[in-house]
Amino acid sequence: MKFPSLSRIPKYKRFTFEPRYYDPVKEDIRNRTQRIKEELKVTSAHAHRAHIKSAFDRRERRQKSSDFMQLLLIVILLGAFGGWIIYGNVVLYIFMLVFPLYLYLRTRKFFQ
Repeated sequence: MKFPSLSRIPKYKRFTFEPRYYDPVKEDIRNRTQRIKEELKVTSAHAHRAHIKSAFDRRERRQKSSDFMQLLLIVILLGAFGGWIIYGNVVLYIFMLVFPLYLYLRTRKFFQ
């Protein structure tokens, strides 16, 4: 029985062997499909470029939003900790009331 561990144990070395076998039909099909793919790449390069640009734009907007939310969460947690140091348990009780509201608003926005 194997026990889970946190350290990585090296695995055995695997030997991969590919036998030499020549199939002219398979090679012809591969060459044709490769040639067709090259032709399609040339014609759809502009559309593909536009698709990539829009994907990067979406990712950048999402990244900015998540960066702001992380900053807001860190500020809230640090404020709760500082308030606990200065004012005591009252701040923790307020935080326990406000934080679920924050989570609710965050998940509601996510599911819309």
